[in-house]
Amino acid sequence: MAEGVRCQLVRHLEHLTSEELKKFKLYLVDHLPRGCLEGADLTKVADLLVSSLGQQEAWETALSTWEKMGQRELWERARKEDLGLVPDPILPASSDERNKYQERMRKKFQLMRDRNSRPGEHELFHHRFTQLLLVPEYRCKEQKQRELLVQRYEHAKIMEERGQIIEVSALFDPDKKTGTIPHTVVLQGGAGIGKTTLAIKVILEWAEGKLYQDRFDYVFYLTCRELNHLGEREFSFAYLIANDWPGPYAPMTEILSQPERLLFIIDGLDELKFPCDEHRYDLCKDWKQQRPVPILLSSLLRKTMLPEASLLLTARLTALGKFIPLLENPRHVEILGFSAEHRKEYFCKFFRNKNLGKRAFSLLKGNGALFTMCSVPLMDWIVCTCLKQQMEKGRGLIQALKTTTALYVCYISLITPNDKNFISQHLRGLCRLAAEGFWGRKMLFEEEDLRRHNLEAADVSAFLDMNIFQKDIDRENYYSFIHLSFHEFFAAMFYVMNTEKEGEKNPDSSIPDVKKLLEKCSRYEARHVILALRFLFGFLNAETAKKLERKFRCRMSQEIKSRLLQWIERETKRDIEQPWFSTSNVPKWHSLLYEIQNAEFVTQMLVNIQEITVNIHYPYEALSAIYCMKRCPGAQRLSISYRSDLPASVWEDLFSVVSKNQNLKELKMSSFKFSDSCMAKLCVLLKDPTCKLEKLTLEGCKVTYSFCRYLFSASCLKSLHFSNISFVDDGRKLSSKTLGQGNCQLQTLSFMFCRLTHRCYQNVFSALSSNKSLKNLDLSGNSFEEGGIKLLCKVLENQNCKLETLRLTHCKLSSACCQDLFTTLTKNESLKELYLSHNYFGKYAMKHLCEALGNHNCKLHTVSSSPWISLAFIPIRDSTACLYSL
Repeated sequence: MAEGVRCQLVRHLEHLTSEELKKFKLYLVDHLPRGCLEGADLTKVADLLVSSLGQQEAWETALSTWEKMGQRELWERARKEDLGLVPDPILPASSDERNKYQERMRKKFQLMRDRNSRPGEHELFHHRFTQLLLVPEYRCKEQKQRELLVQRYEHAKIMEERGQIIEVSALFDPDKKTGTIPHTVVLQGGAGIGKTTLAIKVILEWAEGKLYQDRFDYVFYLTCRELNHLGEREFSFAYLIANDWPGPYAPMTEILSQPERLLFIIDGLDELKFPCDEHRYDLCKDWKQQRPVPILLSSLLRKTMLPEASLLLTARLTALGKFIPLLENPRHVEILGFSAEHRKEYFCKFFRNKNLGKRAFSLLKGNGALFTMCSVPLMDWIVCTCLKQQMEKGRGLIQALKTTTALYVCYISLITPNDKNFISQHLRGLCRLAAEGFWGRKMLFEEEDLRRHNLEAADVSAFLDMNIFQKDIDRENYYSFIHLSFHEFFAAMFYVMNTEKEGEKNPDSSIPDVKKLLEKCSRYEARHVILALRFLFGFLNAETAKKLERKFRCRMSQEIKSRLLQWIERETKRDIEQPWFSTSNVPKWHSLLYEIQNAEFVTQMLVNIQEITVNIHYPYEALSAIYCMKRCPGAQRLSISYRSDLPASVWEDLFSVVSKNQNLKELKMSSFKFSDSCMAKLCVLLKDPTCKLEKLTLEGCKVTYSFCRYLFSASCLKSLHFSNISFVDDGRKLSSKTLGQGNCQLQTLSFMFCRLTHRCYQNVFSALSSNKSLKNLDLSGNSFEEGGIKLLCKVLENQNCKLETLRLTHCKLSSACCQDLFTTLTKNESLKELYLSHNYFGKYAMKHLCEALGNHNCKLHTVSSSPWISLAFIPIRDSTACLYSL
């Protein structure tokens, strides 16, 4: 592709004398790797320029250098030449040209390099790729804050059941509701979830003729990591996308003349070092015009340049906020990771042996936390690597992997060589480098960065060999950690290894101390530091610390340990005044305490907690939350909301908390799915004489009539609330006898928005005639037939009915129903509060209400009616007062 540029450079360099050539090479020191120009002749110089910088940048660098040297005549002559980098004449983008480009893309992306592969060892992409779960969804701000690596799998099973999973081939299909065709699709997801893999799958399958053949003539792939390297340098957009063209000239004029047939994949928006939201008034429309890379990218995203083209963007969830204002009606697609079946498939592919893969997968399923974490593809790779090596050594592993930190420590311990020449000082230098990049959001390091921390490539050779720290695939002199999570792991190690005893102080003031890290969390700014903080607390675990000290021959900082423990003690005490574990608390303290795995310490931290509210989005979070609940002896109220089906072991742990905590009086469970087996366990628990629960709330799930009978007869319960419940007829009746039995101690019963049937009403109302304990009944949000209200009126007239509070808000009561109800009030002497808001009955019914309120047999003292009628919470003494309040 660049042979013509090399020849042009050589021809112009021939005009320089030997001294001028030396001067020219001196100017290039800042552009090329040091030492490579020594002894290079003019042909070698031209070759180094093009191979290191690319043809366009090489040519521009030569031009600017000649200008600086005062070679005005040479500069003018070269500047006037047309190199054909982006040719002006229209070259037809023939089918041959397109086929050649597709073949180039196929060869480029068909092989993937495994993270722990040896040099030259590759894997066919399609042999390793495993299907990912995709759902069309834009998550709210609170959801986006859950950026923990292990939290990338959210209610995928529910989504599958609802049929919301979409295929890659449908990413640009018309919207089912509006019929509009999206031109910008955002693939969003957490670290390690498979965003880049999916982006590569798109261009590879297009190149193979399997995907988008009727939609896109050309697909171009840009990575933000490469764009970062270009910085503020000026290029034309055509140059940016022509680098992968298989021939010396790219027919860009013809290709870009049909933008509606183009797809641009921009991978890793969250990795951008430069802002794209500051160029609103400085955009570019001409793809031939040379502008700084940030402006070109901003112009493309804002649809100022090539507005008809389609975009496929990938980004971490937390990075989307600053890009959303730039995008025009984007379709958001979230990558949820692997389903259980796909995890099994991945294991079999990784081990290249179906039987061995199944054996490894069976080990994985034995550990609930680890199994959940493996919804994230990166976790599958790490676990498979660990399991493979452990299997080869005949050792066990799963039982040791209780926490995220333990998993990473185990992996690093397995792949770290037992090298007696390993120098811990080099490890500290690498940790300082990681911490610097962590705070500066820098993920790609140059050799100069290593030297600043007293490191040479040879010093980190052990980590290079382990592929934890690696040379960049595309740039020989650049380094990075294999994944952001490993970057954060070593950044966390920087703090725990920096001990006073070793006399080592932070040599770079640009790296904030641990106090700054904790301050960010205290101010709920923890979105990009949460995983590092989790690792920090994981290092406090005695077994983990011992393993690190033994492997790396270093000592964990006792000072840091003390500061972390003091900080979390202050934070948990501060949160006692509000519901603990609530979604507003970032990070969630239970995930940090879980990492420590110190029951005595956790109990000490939570001794004063009285109320717990936790929203669970995946089973792993439930494990950490329940771990802390078990060690929260003073908790009196527990509210747990979950969106997916939790493993049986999680429910057993939760019910164990309820049965053993003698202080716990209130339990609220909100779910999209609550299995029959879980309900059965709950009923058994409520019959246990050790259970002290008094109030139970079930929300958003299905409940059979059989289980209702058990719940009504639970002697410990005094208050039972159903909200948005679907009652399932399992052949049993919602028996009135159950509510009327002497062992039923319920004082409050609520059926809010439960879509009750007429039979349900019959049984509930019949029970009121014989139940002397029930004082409060809430039927809000349920529609009544006229026969249902007549039955209720009949029960209210019964002298055995002791009901004191009745709520019938949002019940769509007709005027006739209200008239019957108000007439009944004159025959009931127990009812004291009646709530009727959002039932729009007429003035005639209101007249009956006023007459009833004026009757001496009516004991009502509080009536709540429609919003515009001022009856709410006004004491009623006679009809005159009632009429006045109307």
